[in-house]
Amino acid sequence: MDTGLINFFWVRQKMRYIMILALAGFISAPAIASMELSDKYECTDCHKLNVKPGAERKKKEGPSYTEIAKEYKGKAGVDKKLVDHIKNGSKDVWAKKLGHKTHMDAADDMPVKDAQAMVKWILSL
Repeated sequence: MDTGLINFFWVRQKMRYIMILALAGFISAPAIASMELSDKYECTDCHKLNVKPGAERKKKEGPSYTEIAKEYKGKAGVDKKLVDHIKNGSKDVWAKKLGHKTHMDAADDMPVKDAQAMVKWILSL
């Protein structure tokens, strides 16, 4: 029987459900989007998500995303620096650490907002 009163228990349960969905979407959507961006712009031709220490690398292979995160996470101004590397390319930034010359082609066709999303995702690893 409808009394016209609000069932606060029901409202509280629905709000919890909405919060869980929102948090799950907030946490997982950027990761999914960034892997899709990585594939879309062919970043995965040279960058892997993770590389085991001491693993043999191909001459063309750059640092893994987790290595980039470990190197740059928490450093001031790094977001802008990494977006610049993506958009304009880079040369021999990782040469000493990887033991071979490195060159990253410019992704000048990638919109800045996509480059920023990639950097945000990489630094979250």
